[in-house]
Amino acid sequence: MATGQVSRVITEAIPAEPTLKLYMPHPPNGKFGVPPNKIRNKLRLDPSRALEPTRKKISTIEAQRVMSVFEDTISKAEIVSILPFIIENRERFRVSLGAELSLLLDIHKNTADSYEEIKEQLDIQLRQRRIRTASTEKSETMEDEGRYGAAGETPTDSPYPEQMGGSRRSSVASARSVRSAQSAESYDSQTERTMRSLSLVAQQLSSSCKNILRAFLINPNALSMIKNQAKRSDQCCMFLKDMCDLRDILLNKLLTTPEEEKERMQYIQEVSKRERQNATVIEDLEQKLKAAMDEKDEEIKKKNAIIRKLQADLRQIEKFSDENNKRVTNEAEKQEQADLKNSEGKKQRLMTELNQLKTQLQNAVMEHRENEQELRRKKFRVESQVENWIQKYDTDMNERQNEYEEIDLVYTEEKKQLHELEERFKTLEAEYQQIMEERRVAREKREAAEREMALMVKAATTIQAFWRSFKVRKALKARKKKGGGKKKNSA
Repeated sequence: MATGQVSRVITEAIPAEPTLKLYMPHPPNGKFGVPPNKIRNKLRLDPSRALEPTRKKISTIEAQRVMSVFEDTISKAEIVSILPFIIENRERFRVSLGAELSLLLDIHKNTADSYEEIKEQLDIQLRQRRIRTASTEKSETMEDEGRYGAAGETPTDSPYPEQMGGSRRSSVASARSVRSAQSAESYDSQTERTMRSLSLVAQQLSSSCKNILRAFLINPNALSMIKNQAKRSDQCCMFLKDMCDLRDILLNKLLTTPEEEKERMQYIQEVSKRERQNATVIEDLEQKLKAAMDEKDEEIKKKNAIIRKLQADLRQIEKFSDENNKRVTNEAEKQEQADLKNSEGKKQRLMTELNQLKTQLQNAVMEHRENEQELRRKKFRVESQVENWIQKYDTDMNERQNEYEEIDLVYTEEKKQLHELEERFKTLEAEYQQIMEERRVAREKREAAEREMALMVKAATTIQAFWRSFKVRKALKARKKKGGGKKKNSA
């Protein structure tokens, strides 16, 4: 009966709750010349891209200029972020960087080191100033407390105690203020000089960065090679990532037209309206859920009553099973006594077999000892052979080691010669580069002179042509005047 109740409780069906649908309102009518179903169509096609601009390229020149300036800023920030890596490994990239860039990087490193030194010095001065001001304030308070206490202990020693105490306090305070003002002025002047030098070094550091950026723009090959191997700090990577995100935001703003902005605002208003309506629906659903949970709690209470009844039945079954277990244990004890009697006979029979096996074991031990002696003799022979082979191996390895040392001496000597040749080649290469640079400068001067000569020849021919034409026109005018005078005389 108990098992039937349990199965009936477990298989009892829970009534299904009715499902509700969220209310999705229709989009508002079109405004500002926007079609009414445009937002709805965009939402139906791809809701995640509803707020993206329709254009993919910048059309206006002003926007293109803004984006080019921003991208140029990002590229310069990338170069500035890898400057510490380049300065640390400038010997490694010296050939690809060139003489000019290497010199600029050395100057930048010296300027940065001096900036850090001046900054540390300024920090120390400011810290000392704070400590000094704190100590002076503390000493002043302690002196005032001591002086006021002493004045309070002997108020009737002088005929005018208040006037004397006031004059003494004023004189001490004035002397202390003069000393503190002098020390503060000297310290402030020193701090001001340090700050001026820090600002000058900061300006030099800024101009050095600008010069390095100009040099990298002239040498893009070196920049591309260093970018592939450069390592930036986490702060620089985060800054560049933020700059790229800002570039995307700026591009999105530049690609968005005023009509699209109005359409986007209309879409956002529609979504917010849907959210408010869905919130009301969710509130109704929560109330219904609460009612359903109350019903579920009532059902759980009923099922708990059934479970308590089943537990009472279970306790009765356990009592019955305990009695059954006692009966079974009594029968098992009787069976155990019978089995003990049978085991005694089996034990005697096994003892006789054990004695026989012991005699067999002694015979086997004697036989195995003889075999062991024979194997020990074989082992001794094998060990002697192994020792002979080891000695032979040691002699062979000593000979090989001597040969290796001789070859290593020859190798070191040749390596030294190679190093000397490489040093000589470096000097020759520097001279060769200098000669090629001089030739290039001479060639450029010669080409400039040739261009200037060609321009002068062209100008001279042009002037001569104009002069000849002028002379021809002048001669023609003179000839016409002579012809006209003759005709008049004949008439």
